[in-house]
Amino acid sequence: MLGGEPVGALWPGVPTGPVVGLAVLAGMLLIGLGVGAWTGVQGRRRPRDGFAGARAFKGLTEGRVARRTARRLRPSLAGARHLQPNDLGMPIGHLDGPGGGPVRTTWEDVALAICAPRTGKTTSIAVPAVLDAPGAVVATSNKADLWQHTARVRADDTGERVWTFDPQSITRRPQTFTWNPLAGLASVEHGRRLAGHFVQEIRRSHDSGDFWDRDAEDLLAGLLLAAALDGAALRQVAVWLTSTASVAPYNILTEHGFVELAESMAGRAGGAAETREGVYATARAAAACLTDPVIMRWVCPQPGLETFDPEAFATSRQTLYLLSKDGAGSAAPLVAAFADRVMLEAVRAAEGTPSGRLDPPLVAVLDEAANICRITELPRLYSHLGSRGVVPLTILQSRTQGRRVWGESGMDELFGAATVKVIGAGIDDQPFAEDISRLIGDHDVPVKTRGVGGTSWSTRRDRVLPADKVRALKRGSAVLLVTGVRPGMLRLVPWMLGPRAVDIRAAAASEAAEAAAIATDRRTAVAGSGSTEAGR
Repeated sequence: MLGGEPVGALWPGVPTGPVVGLAVLAGMLLIGLGVGAWTGVQGRRRPRDGFAGARAFKGLTEGRVARRTARRLRPSLAGARHLQPNDLGMPIGHLDGPGGGPVRTTWEDVALAICAPRTGKTTSIAVPAVLDAPGAVVATSNKADLWQHTARVRADDTGERVWTFDPQSITRRPQTFTWNPLAGLASVEHGRRLAGHFVQEIRRSHDSGDFWDRDAEDLLAGLLLAAALDGAALRQVAVWLTSTASVAPYNILTEHGFVELAESMAGRAGGAAETREGVYATARAAAACLTDPVIMRWVCPQPGLETFDPEAFATSRQTLYLLSKDGAGSAAPLVAAFADRVMLEAVRAAEGTPSGRLDPPLVAVLDEAANICRITELPRLYSHLGSRGVVPLTILQSRTQGRRVWGESGMDELFGAATVKVIGAGIDDQPFAEDISRLIGDHDVPVKTRGVGGTSWSTRRDRVLPADKVRALKRGSAVLLVTGVRPGMLRLVPWMLGPRAVDIRAAAASEAAEAAAIATDRRTAVAGSGSTEAGR
């Protein structure tokens, strides 16, 4: 029967057998088409051949393994029945393929992202990392966009202070606090560490170690330590750099027991005039920002302004934005010194806990690191920060950019120490694209051969992703390299497509309107001042 009627009643004179056979055949055809369509969809959702799927990354997805790892790394979560996604780690994208979904670092990973400009570094990587951090955050940038899209939301989420260090008025916000880089500086080691941030701005060859750079760093280390011991402000170092004959730093260091360093400075001052002037000129170039009175107001005590405390910040849920423009004389050395000091204090705080880790962890989103946050020791810091609950995410535009700052060996050390690496679109460095292709590896490709005796099959080894395909990655796609796991493919998710899009848009609109109002007020004030002068 078909449709409740006998076949003969529907088609009189037609044999029943052929009609039933045709109906069965049509049904099988429809089922086959359905299965084929489903298989096609599944095929499109498979990870690319040779890349790892969701099972390989189970420690970085929001499943049982990730929850168990989070409870191990964060003792405060041990008794929690339910964990929120941001308890598990820092978001870095969505894994391609079936069973994919969000991917997060663990709280002991140290991450590195290399993506060309305008490929979603800030919108897809930096913004989500800042907003999802469960503890303190330090974030760097040379533009206002990261601050504009996250500062107000972070303040609402945490209910705690947001600090904006902006000596060059990128956000157009007034100064509300100061930070003293000399506070707590009491050793030659710390003096050299601070001096290194200044010299890093002009270093010509990190691998070879230029003579002028080394001696300028030693000179600055002595001057910075002398100023700190004397209770002077940072601007005093700029004053001492103007005169090679000044004996004040020598006397201060000697009085406080740093005789060897004092003698070294005296020997340099008494050496050949050409060498002495060359070292001092190099040091002045490195510390050019110390001669800018606007920048100095942010790093010297100011009446009525609060002083930032890096030690207290490390164990809070506060947020610190460090902004600087690029180029000579910018505040970039101070941004690097500030970020380095915060992470150093975070490590010290972690060492004082029973677990040896910060809980919640401190997240450091170092966007535009090679331009404005050239922390000299960053490659070495990557080897131990994760074990202390200090989770850095360094974002670069290319490997070449990193090598220009840390040298070839330093950049290779940073790349090797990063336990999570995200390689995005726009890699135009052919040797780097080839290196990534080799890291991804080879896979077996079936080869069909037709001959006189029939068809045969064999396999050949091909690159999973040749160098030209690495270079041609589409925007929004990235290769994911995780220690101990086969490479995977990521889909970067911009905040506009995330769950906080409405909040972020509203906050950014408010910040933009306020910045426009401040700019208008300033123009009005300048115009009024000009009218007054003309009237006189």
